[in-house]
Amino acid sequence: MNGNKAWMWVAAALLCTTIAASYAAINYHSQVESYKKNYEALLEDLEGLTILVNIKIDYGNGTVAWYNETRVPLDSTLLTATQIVASVEYSTSEYGAFVNKINGVGEDPDTYWLWSYWDPDKRSWEFGPVGADQWVLHNGDTVSWTYTTF
Repeated sequence: MNGNKAWMWVAAALLCTTIAASYAAINYHSQVESYKKNYEALLEDLEGLTILVNIKIDYGNGTVAWYNETRVPLDSTLLTATQIVASVEYSTSEYGAFVNKINGVGEDPDTYWLWSYWDPDKRSWEFGPVGADQWVLHNGDTVSWTYTTF
């Protein structure tokens, strides 16, 4: 009889742990679903307040870095977006911002950072017509910085 009582207690203990584990799994699943809903709601809010742009940085020495689908706030300028992906040193004048260095590269004699944008209608790169602090980006824009000699 003592052997049967021992197995009964073992069975009871296993039943209790099974019930506790099931409760924990259900609780965990419920929390995961709640966090998932909150995440999706926040992502939807974020997408309403931001745009995605592609930024290319050509250091002029064969090194090119792409920052595709970079999320930036609505109404961001090219300068603001570049500051999100890189360390930027610039000066300002009456003509707008002039970028001196990107990620520590710049200020070599007769070499400058120039920016351009991809024109999908012309299917070509077009030089920026204004300072980087004046060019407002739109969702899907592709822009490029090139360190080049004149």
